Amino acid sequence: MSGENEHSELKKLRHAADSGDAEAQGKLGTLLAMGEEVPRDVEEALKWLHLAAEQGDLTSLFNLGIIYEQGLGGVPSDMDEAALWYWQAAEMGDTGAKMKLGTMLIKGAGFSPGSKVIAAIRASADKDMAYAKAFLGKLYLEGTGLEQSDADAETWFRKAAKQGDEGAMFNLGEMLVEGRTIETSEDEAAQWFYDFGMNCLKEGNIVKAFDCLVSIKRIIPEHFLAQRLEDEIERQNENRPRGQ
Repeated sequence: MSGENEHSELKKLRHAADSGDAEAQGKLGTLLAMGEEVPRDVEEALKWLHLAAEQGDLTSLFNLGIIYEQGLGGVPSDMDEAALWYWQAAEMGDTGAKMKLGTMLIKGAGFSPGSKVIAAIRASADKDMAYAKAFLGKLYLEGTGLEQSDADAETWFRKAAKQGDEGAMFNLGEMLVEGRTIETSEDEAAQWFYDFGMNCLKEGNIVKAFDCLVSIKRIIPEHFLAQRLEDEIERQNENRPRGQ
């Protein structure tokens, strides 16, 4: 945008934002935060982004996470606050937010004991959200923001795995191989991986099915479910058209 046209477009955007349009609020907030097409004004940017986020605008939720993570425009960096906004976006299925949370967890940043984000994750887990259960299990497993506990990690991973959560299954598999489980049996874990692997094959994802096969063999190399899954993978692989 430039000149009179730029002024007109911004005027329309502000009018839509003032009218409660979440997408317009989020776009205006982002422009103000980045200083693109308008002078940077982080205070006003936060106002619009918060209004849009309250309406569930994914872009605004994610961008609030970016602002607090990086400390943009003079806003003090606050990793717990960043994680809270990323979490809300991740709850709505945003892949980028999930990746951000995973990276923060690896770095051990953003999940201080007693932080709002841990309370939010636990609340979502209590509401039967599989992704939240798996994430809570990971916090216990790593001892990030919560006292390290293999038992609690296993409990939450099991709850998530029973709902089909992929990450929980693989984390349980690793715990089982390392001898860190109490409730989970080798046969139970093998069944989870077999069922998941078969579903992957139905969706045409042979690579993911192979990952499940590897996991079963790591637990019990000669397990009959490993042979069944391997046979099915080979059968489907042989029937795939060349070039796929």
